[in-house]
Amino acid sequence: MKCPICKHGDTASGTASLTLERGSATLVFKNVPAQICNNCGEEYFSDDITRSILNQAESAINAGVEIDVRQYRAA
Repeated sequence: MKCPICKHGDTASGTASLTLERGSATLVFKNVPAQICNNCGEEYFSDDITRSILNQAESAINAGVEIDVRQYRAA
């Protein structure tokens, strides 16, 4: 797909790191499947990946996690 941010690059499949913060909690997910622009580097995550990440993050925060770094795993 054409990158909607820079309007010049095309996206290709790859992986990225994603950091989420809520209150005092910081969660880092590594090796998350993404579409990445070859021009500006903008990262795009599918709806399914986003839903999975948010569910995992919610579970971690509810368990009291404040800092966590993990490899992404599909739910």
